[in-house]
Amino acid sequence: MGAEVRRSALRFRGPGGTSRANLLSAMAVVDSLLQLLVSQGADALVIPPGEPPRLERDGEPRALSMPYPGDEIVMTMVEEVATPQERESLETGKVVETQYTAEDGQEYLVRIEPRAGRVRLVFRRPGTGPDGDAAANAVVAPAPAPQDSGPPQAFSAPAANVEPPPKAVEVASSTLDDGSAVSCEPGVLRGALERAVAEHASDILLSVGKPPHLRVGGDIVALTEDAVTTDALLAFLGPTLTPRARAELDATGSADVAVIVQDGSSLLRYRGNIFRQHFGLAAALRPIRRQPPTVRDLNLPEELLQLVSHHSGLVLMTGTAGSGKSTTLVSLIEQVNRTSSKHVITLEDPIEYEYRQQRSLIHQRQIGTHVDTFATGLRAALRESPDIILLGEMRDHATISAALTAAETGHLVLSTLHASSAVMAIDRMIDVFPEHQQAQVRHQLAGVLRAIVTQILLPTTRPPSRAPAIELMRINTAVATKIREGRGHQLQSEIQKGRGEGMVPLEASLASLVRRGLVDVPTVVDRAPDKQLLQQYLQGR
Repeated sequence: MGAEVRRSALRFRGPGGTSRANLLSAMAVVDSLLQLLVSQGADALVIPPGEPPRLERDGEPRALSMPYPGDEIVMTMVEEVATPQERESLETGKVVETQYTAEDGQEYLVRIEPRAGRVRLVFRRPGTGPDGDAAANAVVAPAPAPQDSGPPQAFSAPAANVEPPPKAVEVASSTLDDGSAVSCEPGVLRGALERAVAEHASDILLSVGKPPHLRVGGDIVALTEDAVTTDALLAFLGPTLTPRARAELDATGSADVAVIVQDGSSLLRYRGNIFRQHFGLAAALRPIRRQPPTVRDLNLPEELLQLVSHHSGLVLMTGTAGSGKSTTLVSLIEQVNRTSSKHVITLEDPIEYEYRQQRSLIHQRQIGTHVDTFATGLRAALRESPDIILLGEMRDHATISAALTAAETGHLVLSTLHASSAVMAIDRMIDVFPEHQQAQVRHQLAGVLRAIVTQILLPTTRPPSRAPAIELMRINTAVATKIREGRGHQLQSEIQKGRGEGMVPLEASLASLVRRGLVDVPTVVDRAPDKQLLQQYLQGR
């Protein structure tokens, strides 16, 4: 009876039950943690049920600052390292010992212990058991296998069950991957695109039944052209809609698109979103310059250049929609490209600027075309030997969890988050986790965060251009302690006190824009959270 109870509590899905994405995710976590085991000279990696993983060295445990990876991931790990016969033994409550070969070729002894419907995993390097290999292998005999079964084989789903990311239709594929253009027929939309170039518009807004609108210097300007028709909008954007984008538009009412338009002998590139609204279809297009901008091009402070000098950790760019977060990260990657010999992997939705190889090797991957989701792309990147990972956006629990793991295991991760302050960004990341994991996630964030930049855009004294103002919070001991202890309301004072360590209060950045003649005083006063502090900076104090 006891064996039957255990069998019903611990159940594996069997061949074909694990998706390729889950398999890659689980083993990427294992391989990255085993790399940490080797780099820190530990003897064993322990993944206990419901608790954070830990390393053991000379019998002394040390918990890692990451949450429990979850039962789904752990069970997928077991399906990868254990044979079907060994999994049957686990379902009857028996302990199993087997072997696992990591991505780098290193072999590990693996002990799998069933515990109340869950499992405990122990990965150990051969020869590091309490009494060497013999003792490590003699605790419990592995489940018997058929005589001709040979050594344990890794489990993998049949190829027929692996579903690759949807491919783009022919026109869109050439647009996104090969650089060929989607032609834009002359008419109302052609005129809108030409006006956008002439007036340096940051956005083009197209709505069925209304004339095109431009965002110029932060203001919305209606054009005098005829109203946009459904046929004209579909003729323009239809070829860019991949099957995935069409399905997303039908299911959610909006979809991201990447558009390249032939304009004479030159190509115009746009990042776009097509969406349904009360009167029909609408679209928002953002022109993309061919040459990735530099920090100086964007009027950003030189302090930001130091953010890409970190060898590992997480750097966050936050702000509201349209505040220039992604463009600022582009300028940082361009700085790396010009000055360092690094391998950079970008995960974008869609690809915006195209980097020309200089000193760095940059691989750009588009969500929905080259990889299914941000989370699966990030997990795959752990096996692709990057120095820096640019993650277009941290949207959900899976992406944030994978980003924290990547940052903790020796990679520099740059990403954006929709938040109006550093405190809000930290709270948003923590809130996506279940309540029982949030304390552990605070510890993890305190260990992996390197900086949080909050950015806003302001109209300049030379319309229609806009200038960015930033707040830069670096993670020092005091900041990390407050994150760990949940005292986010005290972080603002640490930014004010940390100017000597390279921190930049928003009020200081606003005052700098005034002194440089880029923005007038009324504009910065209107946007300053602490107007009294702003006055002190304006007076040079």
